[in-house]
Formats: sequence, structure tokens, C-alpha cells
Amino acid sequence: MSGLKDCDVPDTLPLVQDPEGYGACDDEKENSTGVDRRTVWGLYCMYAIIGIVYGFTASYITLPICQYVFGPMGAPGRTTVQQCNIAPSVTQMPWNLKVFYGLILDRINLFGSRRRGWIIFGWTASLMVVIVMSFLSAHLVDTGDFASYSLLWMVACVFYILADVAGDGMTIELSKLEPPETRGYILTTGQMTRFATTILCNLLGTFAMNGESYYPAAKDNHTTFSFELSFGAVHVALVCMVLPFYIGMVLLLKDLPEKQAKEKDHSMSDVISTIWDIMQTKVFLFLVLYSLGSMAIGSLSNPAKNVIQAIAAPSTLQSSVGNLFGNVLFLAGVAIFRAYFMNANWRFTFVWTGVLLSLGLVFDLMTIYDVWGIGQNGWFYALSGSVLNIIQGLAQVLSSLAVIEIAPSGFEATVYEFMTTMHNAGITLNMNIQNIFVPVFNLNEVSATQYFAHDAHGNFRHREDFNRRMASATIFTIVINVAGVYLVSYFSPRNRDDCKEWKEDVSWRSKYVGAAVLIVGGGGFLFSLVTSFLSIFPSTMCLRIAGGDGCSPK
Repeated sequence: MSGLKDCDVPDTLPLVQDPEGYGACDDEKENSTGVDRRTVWGLYCMYAIIGIVYGFTASYITLPICQYVFGPMGAPGRTTVQQCNIAPSVTQMPWNLKVFYGLILDRINLFGSRRRGWIIFGWTASLMVVIVMSFLSAHLVDTGDFASYSLLWMVACVFYILADVAGDGMTIELSKLEPPETRGYILTTGQMTRFATTILCNLLGTFAMNGESYYPAAKDNHTTFSFELSFGAVHVALVCMVLPFYIGMVLLLKDLPEKQAKEKDHSMSDVISTIWDIMQTKVFLFLVLYSLGSMAIGSLSNPAKNVIQAIAAPSTLQSSVGNLFGNVLFLAGVAIFRAYFMNANWRFTFVWTGVLLSLGLVFDLMTIYDVWGIGQNGWFYALSGSVLNIIQGLAQVLSSLAVIEIAPSGFEATVYEFMTTMHNAGITLNMNIQNIFVPVFNLNEVSATQYFAHDAHGNFRHREDFNRRMASATIFTIVINVAGVYLVSYFSPRNRDDCKEWKEDVSWRSKYVGAAVLIVGGGGFLFSLVTSFLSIFPSTMCLRIAGGDGCSPK
């Protein structure tokens, strides 16, 4: 390979090449070094831990935790539709702050380490918070304090985002050493590792949270088990599951040599100046609009999602199998993208995958009307919702590939995390908009108990009306998604050349473009942040902007 010489370079990663000569032998180039394979595997261990811990909240915070453990949803003193809609956003809120993490981690070392120290510290502190949660969880469940439980997960996330941001920065640094034809291989492999290990947390959910305590007492489901772990013990088991990867991460991970990392520290003025400079470009503005728009509008979640889920009432086993099925398909999608679409037209890929994902809401309509008598079966709901994950996997890393092309050397974490912040703010904004439309379609009044209630003649009292409300919300969401995909596609680059051309387009280079980035990005971020907290606390969730029907004066 052109990046390596025929001499002794121990533990190098053959797939990584450096056109600047960093892979040359020490006796041929003074400042050259190979990329340590152990470091890359340590990085993959870090992504594996993210897959397990993030996967736990992503897979189970809504069901069974919000709807069943802290439920039943809609009952007095228990969780509400708004809380279950917004819970994934609140527990993962620090993902929206990654740009600020990047500003710190790109310029400040920890214990003399550029990246490794932050990664180890972040995961150590986060796992300690999870241990604390294991002792508090029983009391929180008894008092129905789902808001506090969600905030504890947010604190754990505050710490592990330190690790994730540092790891992302190292990944971008390594990716810049790859040859153009394979650039993005390490990044996509890290993503695949992260999503592959969610399988482990699915196993935890299947065997530890599928007992009577994790399913509504008023319903019957033959897929529940006679055994389970207590809610507190589940958190201990989660930490134990992570430990082998944690040990591997600590033993294998090393900082890149300074000559490969390019820069050691930056003053805050350097960081602000560099980021402001790139903000004033066409490519940065378009990627911000793409990141926010694709997630908030092109992927808008169905306002009736949690109500439909409560009616289908899948058990944790059914939900876990559906998640496992979806994760396998997602990985397949990422693998297909890596093999066939990394050099394809990114914009076209975004459009056709986005439209197909939007049409996946047809499965919700099938559940609403119990099509073929199986639509409201837990297995149908759990598996149908995962079928299109292979399409989602194809589109997962599109914006990340663009960041590789535009991030200045030494500022990789900051630029990458700015775009990740916009992406995650778009996801949170998605859930905020989802909640805003809950009262529009009068979904707060829909509950599984009322849905299945009969009158004296054996007729369903509310089913026809409730079905109409849920179907209207679902069809509305499909229309918004399809229209949003076509609108947002204009801001997606077609390939690497578009990224470079847009970056160098002097006709767009202006302080007004930079101001637009701050207004659009900052406005979307602040709105999503404030509205999410309004939706999780009982005292403010009555506000219409938080998905409530309006607060009555006392």
C-alpha cells in the first residue's frame, strides 16, 4: 500500500493510508508514524459501550419504562402521552449540546491526554450515575416520579457524551488519513459497532424486563415470563454488561501522536475564529438546514405513536425482538451503504430513503384499523415498525461523510459535533412538534382503557372516534414527511465534490450567512431545549406548546 513502506511498522492498520506521508518509516520521514491497530480497536470498544447504554434508553425508556413501569400511561398520578413522547429526548438531551463539548475538548487536555483521558473519565462517571440509579429507582417508581428518573439518565448522558465527543474527534482524525476511495470506513465501522452492541441490551430487556412488573396488569399477554429482575437490578446488570468493553477500552485506547492529530491545543479565540469562518460558507449553512430539516420535518414522528403503541400493547419480549430485528436490518443498511453508496449521489439516496421511511407509517394505519385481525397484535406492531430500519441504515451516515470533507485540521471534534448538535436538535424538535400536534388531534383523550371499553350492548363506546383521530394524525404526518424530504433535499450535497465546491463558493461567503447559521441553528436548538423540559414536568406539561390542552387558572 502507498501509505506504508516495506520496513518494520508494528501494529499498523492496513486500511489507513496517509497521502502526507504519516505512514512512512521513521528513518525515511522524521515526523511519520503508522496508525496503531490497538487504538482503533479501543475506539470500537468505546462505541460498543455507547451502543449498550444509549441502546437501553432508546429501546426501553418509552416501553416498558414510561408506559408500563411508571404507568399505566394516562392514569392519575402516572405518566402522560406528552411525557412518553418526549422522554427519549430528555434522557438524551446532552446529545444536543455536543458542539459545546467539542469547543472544550478540541482545546483542553485532561491528565495530559488529548482524547483518551476524556473518554475514560466520561464513561467512569456515567456508569457511577447508573449505579446510583439502581438504588433510587424503586422509590421513583412508587411515587410515579418519571421526570426525576428521566433527569438522572440525562445526568449519566452528560458524562458519557464527554467520551463520545472525544471518540468522534479521534475518529475524524483517523478518517482524514484514509485514502479518498475508502474514506469513511473507520467512521462507518464505528457506527456499525455501536448499533451491533444494542443487541446486548435487547437481550437484557428480553430476559430481565418481561415479567409481570413490566406489563399492564389489566391486559393479558401470553409472551410474558414468570421471572424477571427488579427494576433496580436491571441497572446493575447493564453496568456488568458494559464492563468487558470498558476494560478493553482502557487497555487498548491511545492518543494519536501529535503529528497525526495535527494540533495539540487551541485558544478560545482560535476556535471561535475558525468556526465563525466556516459558518460563513454555503456548505455550512446548507448542512445546518439539512440536519435540522431532515430530522424535524422530513422524519416527523406520528403524534399518535404512543397511543397506537398503548393499544397494540406489545410486551417487552415482543418489543425487544422487534428492536433486535430492526438493529440487524439497520446494520445491514449501513453495510450496504458502505459497500455500494458511499460514492453514490448522496442527495438522491436521501430522497428515496426518506420517502420509503415516510410510507412506513402505513403500518400505523394497519394497527389503528386492526387490518386482517392482526394489526393490533403485539408481534405485528413490534416487527412492522422495524422492517424499514434497513432503509434508515442506508441514510445514517450521509451528513457525517460531508463533515469529513469540510472540517479544518485540529478542529474536527468541534465541526463534527456542531453538525451532530444540529442533527440531534432536529430529533428533539421532531418530538416537540409531535407533542404540539397531540392536542390538535385531541389525542390526550385517547387511552387504551377507553378504546376497549364497551357499552351495555357490547358495542365499543369510543373506538370509531378514536380511530378517526389517530388516522388523521397519521395521514397528516405522512404528507408532512414526504413534502419535507423533497424540500430539504435541496440542501443536501450530492457528493464530496459538492462539499468542496460549496465551501469555496465566494459568492456565499458573508457574515450574513454566518448570522443565518446562528439564527436558524441556535433558534432550533433553544426552542427544542426549552420545550422538552416543559413537556416532562407535570407542572408545565399542560401548556399547549408542551402538548397539553392548556393550563387552567388556579
